[in-house]
Amino acid sequence: MKPRSLVSSRFVWALSCVGVLFLVACIPRGTENIVLVPGAFPSPPGVPPAGASVAEDREDRTDIDWKTMPRPLPEPRWPELDHDMATVPLWPSDPACAMHNVSFALRASRTFLVSFPRSGNSWTRYLVEGATGVATGAVYAGETLIHFGMKSQMRNLNGKVILIKIHANDRRRVPDHVPVILLIRNPADSIISFFNYKKGKGSKIKWLRNVTYGAYFTKDFRDHFDLELIQWKKLAIDQLLYSQRLLVIPYEELKKDPIAQVRRALAFLGVPADEGRLECLRRYPDGPVLGLQRQASFYENGLVDPYTPEQKLALAKAVAEVSELLRERNFPPLPAYNLTHK
Repeated sequence: MKPRSLVSSRFVWALSCVGVLFLVACIPRGTENIVLVPGAFPSPPGVPPAGASVAEDREDRTDIDWKTMPRPLPEPRWPELDHDMATVPLWPSDPACAMHNVSFALRASRTFLVSFPRSGNSWTRYLVEGATGVATGAVYAGETLIHFGMKSQMRNLNGKVILIKIHANDRRRVPDHVPVILLIRNPADSIISFFNYKKGKGSKIKWLRNVTYGAYFTKDFRDHFDLELIQWKKLAIDQLLYSQRLLVIPYEELKKDPIAQVRRALAFLGVPADEGRLECLRRYPDGPVLGLQRQASFYENGLVDPYTPEQKLALAKAVAEVSELLRERNFPPLPAYNLTHK
């Protein structure tokens, strides 16, 4: 007669084997290579799971930075130009750059440049126009094109521009399947700059106006902050959740190295890099629009801290939420923001 302990151990071993076989049989096909990500959010309908659009050699990498590109990328080719429409020289006073123009495309596919207001959208468009030689537009009919004295009437410019500016997070206007470049700026800076744009005085040019020192400590500013922080976060989150083809460019990274971020935009748009154009952009990185990003002088010079501790906490929470979704789409988190002043 076998000892009871031996019988019991064999019974437990057999039962364990049966359990393992049962679990293996229940695993759905195609899930064997899933990598669990701590804190991962489920992918929404129509959006590939995190990593699905990223090259396989990135799966185990930990050095992803803001020069990394989402995959797959389109085959680079020069856009066909519409020679019946206007052409404007970009840098006519420089003999080394005078040959570079900006023109309208013949049949450009739609790509949206999505950003919260006062986040460098117009400057990004200038850089893309300089690098590609193709005009950009905006969904806002009253806006004048950067290098042309005409309004951005998209019904007349459909297929003629390489990027379309929009500040809204309306999925009907920016469908999930349409490529999107998402431009994100420190909310502490963009919210102040937008407040200055809406409420500032002292100049006929709306972008150059300044608010008074005391304007930051009013109910008007508190209401502005509460509304616009919600909009800043929602705009970024909607794109990160639903855009099926997405490139993210932080404004701070663009300022740090414009050419590196322009190269990312070119690869995403499927346009070859013209080193001659990029060299001219290095000479003239600001263009006619970067100066429009001036903030109220008190804030810009660090003379005022407009945010309460509660507002700073709300800013930090919003940034953390967006950074988490960036990680889920295999982008780096947002840069370390100074939530006090520029």
